[in-house]
Amino acid sequence: MDSSVLIRRCNEFLEELSKFREEMSSKFSENLDSDFYSNLIDILSRNLKILEDLKEKMELQGFDTPFIGVGKLKGCDEEDLYEIKSYVSYLRRMVDEKKGVLERVRYAIVSHRIALGHLKEKEGNRRIVHFLPYDGSNKNILFNMPTLFVRTYKRLLNILESEGKGILSSVTITFIVVEDGKRKLKRIKIEDENYEEYLKRNYGDVLITSIKKNYTKNKLISDSYVRKTLALSYLLAYWNEIERKIKKEYEEKLSEHQKELIEKYRNTVLDLREDVEGGVIDIRALEELKIKRIRMREELERLGIYKEGKLVEELESALRVEKEISEKFSYSIAVEYLSQDIFKYYLYKTPDERSKSSMFPSILPTPSPLNLRWMEIEGIDPVNVLDVKFLLEKELPKYSISIKDLGGVALYLIHGWDEVQRYGFRRKDVEEILKDMAPIDRLRSLLSKKGVDIKKLERYDSIKRERTKRFLDALSRL
Repeated sequence: MDSSVLIRRCNEFLEELSKFREEMSSKFSENLDSDFYSNLIDILSRNLKILEDLKEKMELQGFDTPFIGVGKLKGCDEEDLYEIKSYVSYLRRMVDEKKGVLERVRYAIVSHRIALGHLKEKEGNRRIVHFLPYDGSNKNILFNMPTLFVRTYKRLLNILESEGKGILSSVTITFIVVEDGKRKLKRIKIEDENYEEYLKRNYGDVLITSIKKNYTKNKLISDSYVRKTLALSYLLAYWNEIERKIKKEYEEKLSEHQKELIEKYRNTVLDLREDVEGGVIDIRALEELKIKRIRMREELERLGIYKEGKLVEELESALRVEKEISEKFSYSIAVEYLSQDIFKYYLYKTPDERSKSSMFPSILPTPSPLNLRWMEIEGIDPVNVLDVKFLLEKELPKYSISIKDLGGVALYLIHGWDEVQRYGFRRKDVEEILKDMAPIDRLRSLLSKKGVDIKKLERYDSIKRERTKRFLDALSRL
């Protein structure tokens, strides 16, 4: 398929998806039946297949590397320069068009995958399904949103990109070795997991003075398309709630007089965006802009809200409060829902289930506490709960103990039975695991280091004989 035909086909399909996105947003309701979502899964699956086919064809035609094959210009005659300049202009337009449409298709694919993940899995959030940018128009949506929205979007991107300690990549060893009858201090980085054997093989007998373990730094979500799509979707899905909360807080924190001052200021201040195109101010308009600013200051002075070259203190204070309220709730509400969804994702799913899920594509299967320190859930310590769950996921298979309901176990050990019930775990299932865990000294030691109240576990210890405990501990070393 010719590239121009392929571009046209992509744009036509993305336009269809744009109408589909608007229709989905308008149909958002808490009371939609299961038939609606079953039909939606079929539609999204068909769309995804078409998008993946278009993406594959564009990548095969080099849409992501459009300059490859153009080559370098050498020894051009002067009379060819005009024709070359015309071609370069055309080439730039084609490059922008190819890269732009491929990027939109990639964003659209991510949106469809996230939607299918949230629809097919019981932990999914059906609300965000209605607000995903299915047509890949992420950048266009952001461009038309208020500044506050964009600032909050950037803060959400930062937390989804948060880094934590990953897997062990190497070990830096400082040691003393005898060479030519003299003691020498050496420091080397070893990627071999068995560093002691490596040192013995290469340096003989050495005296190790220090060991530093080096870990990779893993982002919570590695794919930038996924991060940007999630940040945008959670803001869109909860923006009405954010605005209501901000408005309510304005009413409580600002006096009527302060609100009047802000309204006068807003109605008078010049919106420079009308005079700027693409971030570049037209030089011919500079004088006109200066005149507008002077008139604006004069009007503010006439209204009594601008004196001696600055805004009056009461207005400054009101604007400061307004900004604090806006930034606080636009971020906290979005983070509240994002935290809850990601927490439940890790709480309910086993490592194997997480590896197959598309609710949060490219998210770490087992993050470190540093990756999750931004999470905020009322009445829950999500970081410690998940840290304990991840520890048990690693340890319990050594004793052939089920890891299915470990979310409930972690909630009980960090909080209590009320929180276990809050997240839908059955007490009977959780207690069965606790009974299996209780006799194992190693588990109690590891949990104690995590700050867990071991008495919560010990009350389930029905095995009294020390010999049996030693046998269970020995299982983990087989």
